[in-house]
Amino acid sequence: MATYTLPELPYDFSALEPHISGAIVELHHGKHHAAYVKGAITAFEGLEAARNDDSLANVNKLQKDLAFNLGGEVNHSIVWNNLSPIGSARPSDARRP
Repeated sequence: MATYTLPELPYDFSALEPHISGAIVELHHGKHHAAYVKGAITAFEGLEAARNDDSLANVNKLQKDLAFNLGGEVNHSIVWNNLSPIGSARPSDARRP
C-alpha cells in the first residue's frame, strides 16, 4: 500500500512574512494540510480492509473520501510550491503557456 506523509514546506514558516504570518502558515500546514493527509491514509486503510474482508458495503464512501482528501492534499502541495518568499510583480514568461 502507498504511504503518504505530510510534505515539508520548501521554506520556513516565517518566510512569507509580512504578507502571510508564520503562525498562520504553520497552523495551515500542520493542521489543515495534515488533516487531508490523515484522511487519505484513513480512506486507503479502509479500502484495503474492505478488499481483504471482501466487504464492499462502504467502498463507495471510502472512494469519495479518498478523492476528497487526495484532492485537498494535492491542492495544498501546489499552493505551497507556488508561494515564494522571494516574490515577483508577475509570473515570468517561462511560466506562461
